[in-house]
Amino acid sequence: MSLLFAPLWGWDRRSTSGFVQPGRRLSSVIDLSGDQISYSYKTFKVRVSDKIFRMDIQIDNAPSDLDIYINYDREISNYDDVDFASTLELFNESFSLSRMSSSPLQSGIYYIDVVYPLERLPIIDNRESSRIPFGFTVDLESIDDPVVLQPGQPVESSLSDETVMMRLFAIDVSGEEEALRIDLFGTRADLDMYVSHEVVPMSPDQADYLRESYLGQESVVIEPFSPRPLREGRYYIAVFDLVEDDLTDNFSIIASLADNPPDILTSYPELPRWETSLERALYSTVEISTESGSGSGCLASPEGHIITGLHVIQAASGDVAEEFFVSMNLSPYDPPRELFRAELIDVRPDEDLAFLKITTGLYGQDLPEDYSFPFFIMDGNPSVTIGQELGFLGYPQIGGEGSRVSITLTRGIVSGFNRTDYGYLIKTDGEINSGNSGGAAFNSDYELIGFPMSVISDDGGQIAYVHPLSLIPDDWIKTLE
Repeated sequence: MSLLFAPLWGWDRRSTSGFVQPGRRLSSVIDLSGDQISYSYKTFKVRVSDKIFRMDIQIDNAPSDLDIYINYDREISNYDDVDFASTLELFNESFSLSRMSSSPLQSGIYYIDVVYPLERLPIIDNRESSRIPFGFTVDLESIDDPVVLQPGQPVESSLSDETVMMRLFAIDVSGEEEALRIDLFGTRADLDMYVSHEVVPMSPDQADYLRESYLGQESVVIEPFSPRPLREGRYYIAVFDLVEDDLTDNFSIIASLADNPPDILTSYPELPRWETSLERALYSTVEISTESGSGSGCLASPEGHIITGLHVIQAASGDVAEEFFVSMNLSPYDPPRELFRAELIDVRPDEDLAFLKITTGLYGQDLPEDYSFPFFIMDGNPSVTIGQELGFLGYPQIGGEGSRVSITLTRGIVSGFNRTDYGYLIKTDGEINSGNSGGAAFNSDYELIGFPMSVISDDGGQIAYVHPLSLIPDDWIKTLE
């Protein structure tokens, strides 16, 4: 079992080693023959260059509990004051650090102590031992050289955990262009990007432009009169996924020398048509994204009206967000596709409801004149009774392994009702999680009966609350009619 940190002041550093050769396994030993047993250690040093994206540290074949302590750019003198530590109750600890970590990997020297934390000699081969052998490996994963983009020519690429979760691109400009526009598209993941002039942006502090949002499709436009104006030279683009998983993220990137989006981005897909009531519900449940988060919503008219939760479209400050992006479910196998922008029509704070309308495409392009959205009918108020079966559609954050999720259907029953000053709420034992808010709650006939909005839980379970259609204001219903 790992003990508390201990200081190293005044200790003999006879166990200090030189620089580790990345990828090479070292066989080493911690010597416990001195007066002090606990916190005997071995020190290693690793040099990280600018091209390194991730560092993986691994102890193997240790017959006793060993811990890992790490400092950047300074030797370790006190285990209460280290940059990183791995102190699980494991014989063979490991630790990983990347440019995308919350405390990111930096270029320079890392000091790594492998430490024996116990106060007694370990039992190895049924006897006390004053030596702990172990294997030690540091793997450094480098990032590929940038792919040079040609204006107007899209390039397909991918991210995967087998390589690194970052790709570099570059484009050369004279500085006399109308603009430099960079677009990510064609991805199922929540990808982000850094853009920087003449410097490879491996971290946020190196980027001139950052695009980190809940969208998979990101755009950067640099003009001569931008706060950081377009300049002659090479621009580097780092594309990455903050969520490291086992999935491969395919994407495309295109650079343009104009501020308008290229034609490849502005075409619309044909919206799906339903044959069953369930299909209608699946296609009518959309994802709503803002700069602060994402949730679900329900299309309420063929013109693109949407009802969702007010808290779904609020920023972290509590104010309503400035932009609303709408993603459509085109296939239950994939995350919804980001296609539209919406405008706010009205909010009802007490009822936690918001009324939106799709007005343009994702890039501000006009909607086709004959576009007709799938939608839920909102002009009725189906009866709801205790014990009645319910279904729920939405985009809960636990609904997928990647950084964006596909639509998810869960079920439950009406567990009861809760009366408030503004009307009653429906209680349910159905599985509702973060991201379901604003989605659809419907009966066995797939008639919409309300919107999942909140969950109260403790160690014993949870009860979710659905806001029924009766809370929709009359003027919203008139607009929909």
